[in-house]
Amino acid sequence: MKVKYQVTIGTGKVFGAGTNDQISVMLVGSLGSSEEVRIGNLFPLTPSKSYTMTLKTKSDLGGLLLVKLFKKFGLFEDDWYCGCVSVKTPNELIYNFPCYSWMTDSTPMVIIEGAARKRHEFNSPILEQFWVDEMQKRQEDYQWDCYAPGVPHKIHHDKLEDLPRDAKIPVGRPMGILLCISECFSRLALGEQRSSETWIDSKTSIKKYVKDHWCDDWCFSYQFLNGLDPTLIKQCKEIPEKFPVTEQMVGPFLGPNTSLQQEVQKGNIYLVDYEMLDGIKANPKAGHECLEAPMCLLYVNPVNELLPIAIQITQKPGPIFLPSDSKWDWRLAKMWVRNADVQEHQLVSHLLRTHLFGEVFSIATLRSLASSHPIFKLLMPHVKYTLHINTAARNSLISEGGVFDQAFSSGGTAIVEVLQHGLERTTYESMCLPDNLAARGVEKIPNYYFRDDAQKIWLAINKFTENIVDLYYKNDASVEIDAEIQAWVNEIYTKGFLANPLSGFPSSFHSKTELIKFLTMVIFTCTGLHSAVNLGQHEWSATLENCPAIMMKPAPTEKGKVTEEDIEETLARGSESRAVFITTFLLGQPAHDTTILGMYTEQRFFEAVAKAHIEDFEKALLQIEREITKRNQDICLHYTYLQPSLIDNSVAI
Repeated sequence: MKVKYQVTIGTGKVFGAGTNDQISVMLVGSLGSSEEVRIGNLFPLTPSKSYTMTLKTKSDLGGLLLVKLFKKFGLFEDDWYCGCVSVKTPNELIYNFPCYSWMTDSTPMVIIEGAARKRHEFNSPILEQFWVDEMQKRQEDYQWDCYAPGVPHKIHHDKLEDLPRDAKIPVGRPMGILLCISECFSRLALGEQRSSETWIDSKTSIKKYVKDHWCDDWCFSYQFLNGLDPTLIKQCKEIPEKFPVTEQMVGPFLGPNTSLQQEVQKGNIYLVDYEMLDGIKANPKAGHECLEAPMCLLYVNPVNELLPIAIQITQKPGPIFLPSDSKWDWRLAKMWVRNADVQEHQLVSHLLRTHLFGEVFSIATLRSLASSHPIFKLLMPHVKYTLHINTAARNSLISEGGVFDQAFSSGGTAIVEVLQHGLERTTYESMCLPDNLAARGVEKIPNYYFRDDAQKIWLAINKFTENIVDLYYKNDASVEIDAEIQAWVNEIYTKGFLANPLSGFPSSFHSKTELIKFLTMVIFTCTGLHSAVNLGQHEWSATLENCPAIMMKPAPTEKGKVTEEDIEETLARGSESRAVFITTFLLGQPAHDTTILGMYTEQRFFEAVAKAHIEDFEKALLQIEREITKRNQDICLHYTYLQPSLIDNSVAI
């Protein structure tokens, strides 16, 4: 007696997902396999569409374990993106087989049934062999390579065309073309001779505010809290010896009946220190010779304004610039701080701590976790397409002769040096938001919207990961015996953080609590943190004076001699400034094929409880969205970079 199975095969919702090729299917169960049966598609399979067919077998196949898909082509091969396959048995049981992968040739594609499980939970030799085959193929496709000594490892492919098809963005900005400077000019209809003044789009309130107020102390200080890099400011518990600020220098800016030491003890003095850049030479190959490592002291005054009160441009005691100095002295000193901020933001806070770490998380996930593993299902949306975007960046932005070499003080050999210094100073504590905020002592600083919004995002992610871990791990022992998750974290530790014990990053897990915290860090890094340091690039950088990527003259060594002409000559207004403008403009554009945080367009979890946790996560993010929107109604400059509706699910832009 023949048994009928109803098979539904869905084509994914991505650009070019459909195919004209012939697709066939085979079911594999615990009691046997079906024959290979062609899908009756007389017409091409199209994106987002499903095709249902009846597959007949000679006998019951038992519990369904796998689906095998076959693709045959005629004169021309036509890639196909499979979404999900579902099978209804004669007794009305539904089996789901999530795929979300490309078939690019005639190699059969094997998909495991969608129940989340770890390897030691497989109870079939067929599934054991599937695990071996899948992981062997993954580890062949995604291999590690050394980018430079002292820097996180990368994917072994150097060219976009060599990446596995599943790692490529199906449609989006053509990075290789758009990051060509001349092409950018034509696309943006910018003349080669236009000044930076004409680039400002007054429709954006932040850009207009920066254009009008970049030289104001309040605007300068605000950026340490809610600008391009809101992660550097820290409470100053003691004035550093290398920054010999005295009471006589800053007393007039603190007001009556107080002193510098009193304000330090009250927790009202803050420091931004770019010591990471100390000793690094600028890129002389491109004619850039000026790079300094300034320090800036700031004060929260009685009306809750954060204002700068002292700047030293180098790490060695030298001229300390004050708000009471000449307008040009003080303005140029602040510009040296902003120049250092541009370098550290782009190479450390942005490139290293989101893009490169995101790449490490992605490769380790693909190499260590099978598609059925619950943590693979959890993480895949948050590491998708990072390999593509990073490979494009290495070819266009930080390559020899690329945008960084042309337009940033830290181009050339300085790129690797800054990344090395950044990794040396990166600790697990610094990557875990609550620990980071506590270590920097910024819990009470007023108007710190990044902190407020980031904490909400972190807590929502933490609760979501806790729910997922609780669902699939009964106790601490179940974490310890999971060889896949142990291999995953160890690979991140060795390839990403170079097995540095001083970093504090774990190389193994011994409890559910440890796993939950680490997963929260990974997801937050790839979503909220990246959004915070990426979205505002063009708004804050469009005014050249606010974010000078290159300083064309050495820093002043004496006070009282800076003129307006000195400032004009220090700024780069030629091709370098245009390159920075265009790059930040392009990087700030939304990707075409993106999903926002919490929206999982590819269903990988099929357990009802897991799906309920995803819904709870979405609701939590929606509530955060409402709270941020309401808060922004009452403030001058809206802080939107951590609105959930603007946060990408992964580092894919």
